[in-house]
Amino acid sequence: MKRNGLAMMLVVLMLAGCTSFHEIKPLSPEVGNPNFPKQVETLQPTFKWEAVQREGITYDLIVFEGIKIESLWEGVKRSVGKEIYYREGLPQAEHKIEAALEPGKEYYWTVRTRQGDKVSEWAKYDYTLFLGTAYMKAGNQPFIFKTPEQ
Repeated sequence: MKRNGLAMMLVVLMLAGCTSFHEIKPLSPEVGNPNFPKQVETLQPTFKWEAVQREGITYDLIVFEGIKIESLWEGVKRSVGKEIYYREGLPQAEHKIEAALEPGKEYYWTVRTRQGDKVSEWAKYDYTLFLGTAYMKAGNQPFIFKTPEQ
């Protein structure tokens, strides 16, 4: 019995993913492995993030189109495309996008704090997936999600 428990613990350690956030932690849409973006339920998702507890703070939100290039030789490459949505001075730590996004596409989003004319860096995250003796790392990324097919 002890041996099986140790084997299970080793499997968990070999496939462990680690996510860390810079500036602000997103709550919704969830983020994780950037190779498998979480799907939102609607084409007009509500973005949520942890509130910053300081006086006079508002938030700026930006959404970018995602670019996904698939190649037989190089696999899948993703990058941030053009800006498609921006709101400044949001009073709450959430915002429902006012324009419908395209179905079946990937998008990036990020948020920053604003206090008068002073703004923070845009929020980003790092993701590392340990695969036994190998690992996959994506650093300093905006948050990625995909829209449902409709």
